[in-house]
Amino acid sequence: MTSTSSWPTSVAEPAVAAAPPPTRVLYIAGTGRSGSTLLAAILGEVEGVFTAGELRFVWERGLLEDRLCGCGLHFGACSLWERVLVTAFGGRSRIDAASALRAQRLRTRIRHLPRLLVTSPVPGEAAPDPHGRRLERLYAAVSSATGAGVVVDSSKLPSYGWLLGTLPGVDLHVVHLVRDPREAARSWMREKPQPDRGWPAPMQTIGPLKSASLWLLWNTMAELLGRGRPDRHLRVRYEDLIARPEETVRNILATVDLAGAAAPFVDERTVVLQTNHTVAGNPDRLRHGVTRLRAEGARHDGLRTRDRLLVTALTSPLLIRYGYPLRRAAAAGGEGGGGWVNVQHLPRTQRLAHRVERHWRWARSQGLRRLIEEDQLDPIARLRMDARRRRWVRGHVVAPGTAVPVYLVGLQRSGTNMVVRSLEGSPEFEVHNENDQLAFDRFLLRPDPVIRSLVGASPHRYVLFKPLCDSHRVDRLLDGLGTASPGRAIWVFRSVDGRTRSALAKFGSHSLHVLREIAEGRGEGLWQAQRISEGSLALIRDRDYGTTSPQTAAALLWYVRNLIYFEADLDSRDDVMLVSYDAFVRAPAAHLRAMRAFLGSESTELPRGPISPRGGPSAPPLDLDPAVRELCDSLERRLAATAARTRQRLEG
Repeated sequence: MTSTSSWPTSVAEPAVAAAPPPTRVLYIAGTGRSGSTLLAAILGEVEGVFTAGELRFVWERGLLEDRLCGCGLHFGACSLWERVLVTAFGGRSRIDAASALRAQRLRTRIRHLPRLLVTSPVPGEAAPDPHGRRLERLYAAVSSATGAGVVVDSSKLPSYGWLLGTLPGVDLHVVHLVRDPREAARSWMREKPQPDRGWPAPMQTIGPLKSASLWLLWNTMAELLGRGRPDRHLRVRYEDLIARPEETVRNILATVDLAGAAAPFVDERTVVLQTNHTVAGNPDRLRHGVTRLRAEGARHDGLRTRDRLLVTALTSPLLIRYGYPLRRAAAAGGEGGGGWVNVQHLPRTQRLAHRVERHWRWARSQGLRRLIEEDQLDPIARLRMDARRRRWVRGHVVAPGTAVPVYLVGLQRSGTNMVVRSLEGSPEFEVHNENDQLAFDRFLLRPDPVIRSLVGASPHRYVLFKPLCDSHRVDRLLDGLGTASPGRAIWVFRSVDGRTRSALAKFGSHSLHVLREIAEGRGEGLWQAQRISEGSLALIRDRDYGTTSPQTAAALLWYVRNLIYFEADLDSRDDVMLVSYDAFVRAPAAHLRAMRAFLGSESTELPRGPISPRGGPSAPPLDLDPAVRELCDSLERRLAATAARTRQRLEG
């Protein structure tokens, strides 16, 4: 069996001076989702400091998997890392990366850490084994190739930090970065694409129990890294980094004798991040440019109540030690104490539980009758509709594969349910709402072949989909689905005040949390962030979400999502119809005739039951931020004028 600590004897030692000084390494220890990528990126902008990313992954993600370097090139194509490998080992071809990986895993398994810490020698005094010498050469080569006096390693794993601390060739300084474990748990539950493989595979997600357990274990072990050397160990809270970034960074630099170095801030909260050469880490390392650090203010931690209590109970010993409150203040406009949960990214059982909980709150505030009408839960009405459709199919012959796909799009709480009910009153429509698992997965349309198959197999004239979370790509659906009959789309909008009131009643402060995520660069997995323009993104980033009200946030989301209608040039297409919900409820029969003319429907049936506006016509205007109010009012007038012209053309 080959020893895991072996190294090819033919590898030449690097040409370095006798007894070189140890490489100064600033090691960021802690747990994942604690802000280490941001901190490392900021430190890397300081003169004389180089951020290497999570260097413990160089053997696996760099050499074996050839993932992306922070510069955007694959690791094997990056000239800087090529220089490092030549300096350290004589080149990439001279490295047995698999052997190095096995040796490192053997020495850094988390279950061995208590034993290692109890039996560890005085840091820097033990003769390193072959893998230790390998690491010494690696870090020395990074310093030499970059000219940096300090190498920042954001690997976080305490056992790897312990290993570095035993090496004579490494002068280790530790920044112990901590974050409120409830915020960390929320972040761990959110799906996020990891594009460093060259395609957007998702990052790992874990549940609150595992997240809290790792937080407690890793932070306990990270504290032990500073045992006996307090001058080389500094604890930093992520919340303090965000609240006082320049002061926090200066304190960190002082621990590596760079107290006089210029902090890389344009102002007290803004830093310009250049392209880096991080070898592994959070996908945010691939971003660069102007970055503004925003104080989050009081907010929910984004967990369900039982999960928040679980995390708090498990981590309470260190919560108190690190100065975090056991009970967290609720944000204004919160959702009944439940916090923000991005339902789209939850496992199926949790999505179902959250939906039941939300329906319960909705029924209590709006009435059971409203809930039954809203989600079409009346079993008798559904049975009658199914019977009418079956009779229609028996009495009408539709050539196989000729059904017309119809996409009803827009923003949630814009009256789309009422429009769907009005159209499906005619049995020539087959309807798939976003909770229909045949057509949707996590509220998003399934792949095009699935949708094409549903349309091709339908015995109805029209197959109506309501892909609200896919509204931004409706033009691509119209152009690229490839059905025998061309598709049609109806974009429904509602007045900004009406939609905002409805969204606050149903979703609470959800829009505020969503916009904060987008502003902080975490919008890749959010449908709300898709296809918004640079101008819209600048509007979102320019706001302080510690002071923005939930109604202003909901209005701003209304603006950026409905603006896509014009930014995507949908107003110039004959296969897209714009409909005003407010005008529809004032004249439903006329609008239905216009919509059916647009679709080519021969039906003359009118909707069953009354159609009337929600909330009453006399509600006063909402108190919105003046700048957001001006933007929304201007866009609402433009939308209304376009919808009116479209309807007149169809009626004419």
